Amino acid sequence: MKKIILSIFSFGILCLGAMANDAAIIKETFNKYVNDANNYSTNLPNYYIKYAKIIRVVNKKQGGQKVIIIPYDRYLKELNGHSALAKAVRYKNTYTNIKVTRHGENYKLSATRIPRNDKKGLPCYFIYTKQGDDWKIKEESMTTNVQAFLSAK
Repeated sequence: MKKIILSIFSFGILCLGAMANDAAIIKETFNKYVNDANNYSTNLPNYYIKYAKIIRVVNKKQGGQKVIIIPYDRYLKELNGHSALAKAVRYKNTYTNIKVTRHGENYKLSATRIPRNDKKGLPCYFIYTKQGDDWKIKEESMTTNVQAFLSAK
C-alpha cells in the first residue's frame, strides 16, 4: 500500500513539474512574441497555428462591447500591411499581470495589454496549444478601443 501511495505521489509531483515547466516555456515564448511584435518582425505568423482564431473585443464609444472574429487570412494580411505604419509611429504594446493557467490540454495566458498612449490597459488572452515540440497560439483575444473593427467583414 505504501508503494502505491508513494507511486501516486511521485507521479503527481512529476505532473506538477511538467505543468510548471510548460507554463514557463509558454511565458518565455510569449515574451519572445512580444519582443518580435514590438520590433515589427516578419516572423509573427510563426507563433500561431494555421487558421488561429483571432478575436477583437471592441469597447464601443456609445458604451458596451462588440466581439469581432477576424478571419486568420485577413489578420495576416493586415499584420503585413500595418507593420510599416506601426513602425513609423513606434507603436508598441506592453503587457502586465501575466498569468498562465492550464486550459484543458492547452494553456491560457491572460494579461493586461497596454497599447501605446494608453494609461490603464485592456484585457487580453492567448490560448497556447502544443504543436510538435512547440507551443503555438491557437486563439487570441484582445480588447480594443479601435472603432474601425466594428465595420470588419
